[in-house]
Amino acid sequence: MNKYLTLFLLLNVLLACTNETDQKLEEDLTETEDISVERQKKAQNVFQTVPSPMETASIFHQAGANYNAEVLNPIQNVGNYLTSYQRAINFGVYGADLSYVNIFDQSQDAMFYMNCVKTLADDLGITSAFDAETMERLEENINNRDSLMRLTNDAFWDADAYLKENGQDNLSALIVVGGWIEGLYIGAKTLNRDNPEEELMRKIAEQKFSLASLMDLLATYEDEDVKKIALRLENLQSLYAKVEESEEKVVVDNSNKVATIEGGPALTYGKETIFEIVDEIDKIRHEVIQ
Repeated sequence: MNKYLTLFLLLNVLLACTNETDQKLEEDLTETEDISVERQKKAQNVFQTVPSPMETASIFHQAGANYNAEVLNPIQNVGNYLTSYQRAINFGVYGADLSYVNIFDQSQDAMFYMNCVKTLADDLGITSAFDAETMERLEENINNRDSLMRLTNDAFWDADAYLKENGQDNLSALIVVGGWIEGLYIGAKTLNRDNPEEELMRKIAEQKFSLASLMDLLATYEDEDVKKIALRLENLQSLYAKVEESEEKVVVDNSNKVATIEGGPALTYGKETIFEIVDEIDKIRHEVIQ
């Protein structure tokens, strides 16, 4: 074959490969952008429906839960977490514990859990969120619940922003999951099984919507650790499916014999369903902190 013809054919093949590569890169970039946009939407929904650790602690506190240090993840466990998965998810767990002790004005326990959060922040490379200045401010406000909660919340937002800016939003997702699991676990452990408080049961039932948003967000990740926890939460979601919802909530005032319709879904559930959810979240949380 003529050497010029051979060269011409080779150049055509290379150009074709280059064009295919460029097209593939363009398709991959578009796909990545689509995933990013989708994830952003899911994340926004999570922030709207999934209560922060501080909000969760407040919810159960207002519902009549009492302080019980025994339900918290022991501070001795902090040295057991060696992988990024363990550190991220338990960073969320300890964050929820810290919010819980803050809500109940337990300043001594707050110091212990701040140190746990600080340790895992360092291990995850997000030291800036809990640097020396932040820790000093936290210690100075240890007896001021409102300031302490605000400073803690700001530090967690800084950690979240850092991870996302550095392409580690999978770890950010795990932190959110850990905080949600611990918050629900704490609320569930305060439920009196012999005589369950209706308000606490309702708060547990309402987490159905938070879990749905959380699962939607986790589904946007290909990360194996995120997939693992999402898979583990599937059984919990199937239990929450037993909590039925309707479009409107009708409230009857028996004294005046007047019925009014309030916005938001009404939830219907049996005590057995709530106890099944409580038992399942107990199992999941036990696995998470090991």
